Order: sequence, then C-alpha cells, then structure tokens
Amino acid sequence: MRRHRPRATPQTAHLTALQRELQAHPTRGLTPSRLATILDAAEQGELTAQCELFEDMEEKDGHIMAEMGKRRRAVQGLEWQIVPPDNATKAEKDAAATLSSLLDGLDDFDDLVFDLTDAIGKGFACLEFDGWQRTDGTWLPRSAVHRPQSWFQLVRGLRQEIRLRGAAGGEPLQPFGWIVHTHRAKSGYLERSALFR
Repeated sequence: MRRHRPRATPQTAHLTALQRELQAHPTRGLTPSRLATILDAAEQGELTAQCELFEDMEEKDGHIMAEMGKRRRAVQGLEWQIVPPDNATKAEKDAAATLSSLLDGLDDFDDLVFDLTDAIGKGFACLEFDGWQRTDGTWLPRSAVHRPQSWFQLVRGLRQEIRLRGAAGGEPLQPFGWIVHTHRAKSGYLERSALFR
C-alpha cells in the first residue's frame, strides 16, 4: 500500500495561469442563446462559464445572496461531533477522540464550514490545504483555502471526478491536499445538480 506524505506546498502553486485569471461576468449581455451555450458546455465537463454565471447570480441578486447566507450560516450554527463506528475498537475510539479534539481546536473551523457550504448553490466546493505542519507529532494542515469553482472541470468515467483545469483532461486532485464537498439539489450529474442551475 502506497503512503502519501502531506504536500509542503499547495497543488495549485504551479498553476499561475489560474491564479491570475480574472473572472468573466457572463451575466453581462446574457441572451437565451448564450445561456444555452454555457449550460451545454457544463454538461461536457467545461464548467468555467457556468461557475462564473453562478458567482454573478449570487453577487448581483440581493435576494439570492440573502437566502444563501441564511442556509450557510444555519449550517455553521449546528452542533457537531465525531462518533466512532458501531462496535468500534479502542484504536477507532481513540482516533475519533483525537480528531474531535483537533477539529475543536481549529481557530478557523467556522470559516471552513462556511466555505464548504458554497457547494449548496454551486454543486461543489473545493478547499485546498495550504501546506501541512507537524504539531506534537501530528501532521496538521496550516489552513484550508477556498478555490473558485471555475478552476475545475469534470471528467466522466465510472464516477464523475472533479479535476483542476490545466493539462489535457485536467489534473487529478492530490491526496491529502483537498477537502471537497458536493451538494446535490437534485439527482443526476454534478454539473446539473447545483441549486443555482
């Protein structure tokens, strides 16, 4: 079994083109024909314009932003706990207690939850670990940074896979580098399951 060592730098550090990319605003001059083109492209795995459209919708429509804010803050306010599996071994119980303690000690846990709930409207949210550090013998992420959905593409296979845009076919997300939350407002392929769709 291959073990993965946490990355010292974020996977996206070498993707400077994505980092310099300015968002297009597809709602400017949006026509029914242009909207159909954006939605069709998303169904082919090219999400950039659809993600930018969703961002515009949330930013420009006060009602959408207010309703999404209510949902996202409601999730932040929920009580949570890490529970070991049924019939857990001592090691599993200890691991659950350790993880619970680590998460409870994170200063930015509420921000992390808020960023992950961006998936409610847009179908998915990806947070990249900004490197790892060793604390008391345990590897911990330094922070998790929200990456715009427009940085990603979808690849269909046995399962749909979210990949970074870049190389042909996209770049698979590195193990131990990401937290990915998918949120389906309806059943079906991820690009069609977003609430904003």
